[in-house]
Amino acid sequence: GSRTFTHGVGILLGVPAPLGVRENNAFSTSTYEKDGNLMTLPSFENMTVPELRTFSGGRMGTLNYAVDENTVYLTGFDVRTGEFFSATDVCLDAACDQIQESTQSFKSINGTNRRVLATEVTFTRFTSAQEWRAGLQNEYNSNNIPQNERIPLLADPCGEGRCPTEEQWCTQDPSCSESPYQEPPASVKPGVIAGFVIAGVVLLVAVLYAIHRYLVAQQAKRYRITFAKRIADTINVQSSVRSLSPEALAEEFKQIDSKVQDGKLSKDELWEFISSGKAGEMDQRDFDALFAAMDLDKSGSVDFLEFCAFMGKCHDEYENARAGESRVVARRSIVAQSASRHRLQGAEEESKSSLEGKGDA
Repeated sequence: GSRTFTHGVGILLGVPAPLGVRENNAFSTSTYEKDGNLMTLPSFENMTVPELRTFSGGRMGTLNYAVDENTVYLTGFDVRTGEFFSATDVCLDAACDQIQESTQSFKSINGTNRRVLATEVTFTRFTSAQEWRAGLQNEYNSNNIPQNERIPLLADPCGEGRCPTEEQWCTQDPSCSESPYQEPPASVKPGVIAGFVIAGVVLLVAVLYAIHRYLVAQQAKRYRITFAKRIADTINVQSSVRSLSPEALAEEFKQIDSKVQDGKLSKDELWEFISSGKAGEMDQRDFDALFAAMDLDKSGSVDFLEFCAFMGKCHDEYENARAGESRVVARRSIVAQSASRHRLQGAEEESKSSLEGKGDA
């Protein structure tokens, strides 16, 4: 919950009655910040002084800061005495069975703030309420506290009318009112927001799908071009794919199936064929896609019918490869013819010079 109650008894040695024994009941609430801090309501100090029994008298609210998991810092102001106080509680072990508290109080005296109290107290946890009552009784007896000055053991402050009312609790309890930390009201209806979100997701999926299709198409184009160039390097028929005879295709298939010659192309055989030509390098991912496109029945090998079917898909790439090869051959032929003419011209000039020399002789 958001409310806490602490019951304490203090014995001030050497202080005459009725101030020697004090009871302090602290009522605290959490805060709207939900950061582990507590705000203590004005305290109820039940000494034998009647005017200190009221809720309105005594100390103002004390703020308890959770410094870390082992330390709490307290600060507050006592309206009655005009004292500002601070305290630090530190757990001395992992279970926090012992707490060391350092307290200091300051008061304005003749216009100067001076420390009027400094205490060091060690608290030890009792394992049960019975053990706590027995320990308090021992302290009373060892310090000769008269019976009439002793605080009734575990007296219920609410039974004596010294508990906060619900109205007093709600002056600080965050559960009584709406938190000031509220999200601003939405300017757009949830249905509209959901529509935009769904539309955005659909658009994103569509864009990603389009990009995927484009990349797949580009990959297919790459491996078809490389495969067609390699076929164009080795096949001896100067015609289009559609004009290739079954015999020419069978001869090309047999050339690739060079290792086992079982009428099927293994992945290794196809890789060796692609890698050994001048068509350019093909990376492993493109080759895996090429083999998957040729192996229609997913048997792990490519038979002759699958080979022919894939060749039919490479018609344009094959035509471009053959055209490029023809242009290379034509350029080589022109260069060779030019070189031949130069050689003939040189021979004719040499022969003419020889004849002229004989005539002069």
